[in-house]
Amino acid sequence: MYEAFYGFKEKPFSMLPDPGFLYLSKKHQAALTLLEYGLLNHVGFCVISGEAGAGKTTILRALLERVEDDVTVGLITNTHQSFGGLLDWVLSAFDLHKPNLTHVEMHQIFMEYLIEEYANGRTVLLIVDEAQNMKPDALEELRMLSNVNSDKDQLMQVVLSGQPALKETLRLPDLMQFAQRIAVDYHLDSLNLEETCGYIQHRLVTAGAEKDVFTPAACERIHNYSGGTPRLINLLCETVLVYGFADQQDLIDVDLVDEMVLERMKDSVVPIVNRDIAKKSNKKESEELEKHFQHIKPAVESDEKDQLNAEQSDEISDEVRQIIEEYSHSDVMEVAEKKVVGKTVAEKKIAKKSESKIAAKAEAKVEPKQKAGRVAKSDSSSITNRGKGASKSNDPDKATSSVGSEKAKNFDSKDGDKADSETREQLIQYGVKAGAVAAILIMLAVFLNDDSDPSVTTITDDEPLESQVDRELEREQEAKHLRQLQIEAETLKKERDAAIAKAEQERESKVLADKQATEKAAKAAAATEVKRKTDEKKRLAASKERERKAKRAEEKAKAEAKLAKQKTIELEKERVYMQTQLEEQRRLKEQEEARRRVLEYEEQQRAQQAAEALQKETEEAAAPKAKKSVDCSGPTARFKASCRR
Repeated sequence: MYEAFYGFKEKPFSMLPDPGFLYLSKKHQAALTLLEYGLLNHVGFCVISGEAGAGKTTILRALLERVEDDVTVGLITNTHQSFGGLLDWVLSAFDLHKPNLTHVEMHQIFMEYLIEEYANGRTVLLIVDEAQNMKPDALEELRMLSNVNSDKDQLMQVVLSGQPALKETLRLPDLMQFAQRIAVDYHLDSLNLEETCGYIQHRLVTAGAEKDVFTPAACERIHNYSGGTPRLINLLCETVLVYGFADQQDLIDVDLVDEMVLERMKDSVVPIVNRDIAKKSNKKESEELEKHFQHIKPAVESDEKDQLNAEQSDEISDEVRQIIEEYSHSDVMEVAEKKVVGKTVAEKKIAKKSESKIAAKAEAKVEPKQKAGRVAKSDSSSITNRGKGASKSNDPDKATSSVGSEKAKNFDSKDGDKADSETREQLIQYGVKAGAVAAILIMLAVFLNDDSDPSVTTITDDEPLESQVDRELEREQEAKHLRQLQIEAETLKKERDAAIAKAEQERESKVLADKQATEKAAKAAAATEVKRKTDEKKRLAASKERERKAKRAEEKAKAEAKLAKQKTIELEKERVYMQTQLEEQRRLKEQEEARRRVLEYEEQQRAQQAAEALQKETEEAAAPKAKKSVDCSGPTARFKASCRR
């Protein structure tokens, strides 16, 4: 609702515990560090206490984000008086609960789970939040569950978090053994003024604030009203932000906070610590807070600096790239220009030399037939000699040869193979020389065909027939010789082209072969490395698996031996108990038998005494009758009183 008005990305003061907004004051940092210490050292019990809203659950959430992957965590958050048996909730916390199980079966399942997790190298951590609601018998049962351990390792660790009533429960005499096993015990106190201001500013920055939203005095007043309890701080800040948005007030000051608490929250059930704190002011403390208050610095300046640095680095990169490109381009153009200039100079030298030779040939044509034949032969031999001696230092074909040599050197630099590059260089030089000779011969043939001297070639009627025949024969020989020279020039040109093509093909083949060989070698090396790593991983995995199985078997054997020992002890106890019971029953039976015999004897005695008494009475009764019968006989018996009965 108010996020856009204040420039937040999300609500900064949510009532839900969010580790992303965790503010580690000295107290919270100490609590979290002690919990991590307890987990690393495998202690049995850790206890974190604090008032409601002090940040205990947030600390636990932060701890859950920092535990390693080898820790199995079970979380119990419902510890109300009616939450039922503890073992049911413990099994549910680790997803082990099954319906219709007896207490013995649940205990056996949990013991097997602890042993299995320990064999897999994992630690079992049980976290109980709001533990102040647990009864002493539930805490004692929890202590009994944690008794399972190996030789030196605790199979289950327990973290209890609750309000101060938890410590009062743990101080009971019945839980003395439980209290003696608590290795980490820390109480989270409320935040002081400086920590409260830092807490508020931290949550604002985390939510995306780029400027101050609360004045230092407003933060101080919120601390006084909340008592430094993070939950109350969140509630007051959330409420005052809503009121500030309603009033369109972009900076929350102390007046708005006082108005909210004293007027708008007058009948609220929120447990305000001191509603009359506004009437008391500590100027010295306020001034000290103003000096050390952590203001929110706008992120625009740093963003602009980063953007400026990025633009400058981009400009520098562009300039460097442009300089490199210009340098590379000028270097390539300079080399190309040198090649072109060298080639042009060479061609000019060849053309000039060819013109001089052709002029000499034209002058030789005016001589007689014999001299013409010698001249033709000498020209032919000289042309041939020029083709063979083109590599001399004074020959005009030197520039062309240098160009071919430069190309060969370029091929050599690309191949990297010295012997092959020298062979290609020789072939290219031969081809260039052959091309130069062919060009000279073609130019000579064209000149001889088109540029004939009329004073020499014109046939007049004044010349004799023999001279005309000789001249025709000479012309035919010259034409035949020119055709032969043209054929030789074309042949040399073809040989040159073939040599250049062969050299280029060999170079490309060599480059391709080297590339393929390099790729094959790289692939082979990569495959070998992958295979080596795979084999190493498999070997390590197999070794770890063997060690794990051996350790698991050893732990299982130890556990079985321990269980067997416990069963033996229990059986021995049962045997002794049964024997004791039997002896007690035998003793009771003997006592009962003796009592029965005594009673029978007494009954017999009583019966005998009764019989004797009866007999005596009978005898006594019979005696008077007999006496009476004697005394009452006679005529006077009726006058006797005893006889009248």
